[in-house]
Amino acid sequence: MSDLKDDLLRALRDAYATERHAERRLRTYAAGTVRYREINERIDADLTDALANQKSLAICLKRIDGSDALLQTIPDDPGDAIETDSIAQTEENVAKDLASLIALKHSEIASYTSLIAIAEASGFFETKSVCEGVVRRHVAMADWLIGRIPSTANASPERVQLLASATH
Repeated sequence: MSDLKDDLLRALRDAYATERHAERRLRTYAAGTVRYREINERIDADLTDALANQKSLAICLKRIDGSDALLQTIPDDPGDAIETDSIAQTEENVAKDLASLIALKHSEIASYTSLIAIAEASGFFETKSVCEGVVRRHVAMADWLIGRIPSTANASPERVQLLASATH
């Protein structure tokens, strides 16, 4: 059980680090999509989710190992997002950023799927439940993002190549 618990703690810390990375990327993308209201609002909502996920993961870690060090490092709200209207985002750049976010979401989904299996195997069912909720939100965001990538039917070959390279 000790090895499983150690694996779970390591996976939770990795997931927490991934959520912090996602937070930074989402803040940057939110600043770059201010001209695209719907996309910007959804990215802001995902940023709020990333912060909530960080808190949930920190609570899971505290419940398992008694440490609350991570809880003290989490901001309460995304209010300190990058403030700039000067980031000029072309449709191509926005599409590339969305494709990059899709890749990030798929990576997060894979990591959390593994984390769910570890939590179940080690008997930490509350942690498993928390992670299942996170996966559902990541899947919903990935699906939403996929629906926002502009169609490549009328796109130039350069744009198609840009989109293809952003997803690999």
